[in-house]
Amino acid sequence: MNVVNTSQIPHFPKEIILGWAEVNPSLSDTILTEKDKALLDSFTSEQRKGEFLAARHLLKKLVEGLNWDSQFFELKKEELGKPFLETELGRKFVSFSHTRELVFCAVSASLDIGLDVETLDRKVNPAIVKRILSENEWEIYGEEDPISLWTMKEASVKSLGTGLRTNLKELELEKFSNGRFTITINQKEELKGICFNALNHCISIAY
Repeated sequence: MNVVNTSQIPHFPKEIILGWAEVNPSLSDTILTEKDKALLDSFTSEQRKGEFLAARHLLKKLVEGLNWDSQFFELKKEELGKPFLETELGRKFVSFSHTRELVFCAVSASLDIGLDVETLDRKVNPAIVKRILSENEWEIYGEEDPISLWTMKEASVKSLGTGLRTNLKELELEKFSNGRFTITINQKEELKGICFNALNHCISIAY
């Protein structure tokens, strides 16, 4: 379980803590609630079990490292599946993403976040990128850096919590230097974002 040193990442929001862990199905299940243990037992894939356990252990480590007055928390989901943390201090924010080998988790007490990651060697078909970009975005970015565009769109959807109901073309990205983005929805600025490379991954966070 590791915390990412984000102090050297330009414009990274200080309100967000980011961590990562290796996918590992042999991790202890003693930290799980009875509900989570039942869910773990329902998985037939060792890969899925490893992702689930790593995510729960990583979340526990990140929360323990925060300066909250109480370490009690319960991971819950909204109706459309967006996770959040219920604590004695009210709702806190969390988002997960994983690739085959690593699980990432972002936590914030004040920013409603969405996290998405992909390995840097992931090949994204330009036709798929064009399908998720608005005409304006396509004219500006074309086939430039498709991984960052893809992950930022996905992170935005996770932050909104609207899931598959969201038309990705309705989220229009404006990209600035140092991996900063603004995300406009129906011509109204709604979110900010940051994208950077670390651990051989492209990491995007919308907030």
